[in-house]
Amino acid sequence: MFQIERAHHIPGGKPTPGKPPRAILMKLLLSTDRDTMLRRARECSPIEHQGTKLLFFPDFARETQEKRRSFMEIKKHLAAKDIKYSLLYPAKLRVVHNGTSHFFEKTEQARDWIERMGI
Repeated sequence: MFQIERAHHIPGGKPTPGKPPRAILMKLLLSTDRDTMLRRARECSPIEHQGTKLLFFPDFARETQEKRRSFMEIKKHLAAKDIKYSLLYPAKLRVVHNGTSHFFEKTEQARDWIERMGI
């Protein structure tokens, strides 16, 4: 059983029919509960409630979000080429190519590597 310290809706009015529901922020008492919740949500995806798909995301600081978002174009490119990748905390891209893991902390490093590899 997860222990929720506090929970609230993101400010804004009640969504109209057909619109997605408002986001809910939850602060769990234990970080291990948060990790378990996120892992289970990934394992059980998709999760639906009353016909609406529920999505679960960790709440990162704005700087961390921006760093992670900077890899979006590269992740799309890798996915299109069916190359495995993952985004490690806080914002480090890991690419597995030909059985070898490559790590990138900046988008420029990843772009240069992709060009060198001809991917």
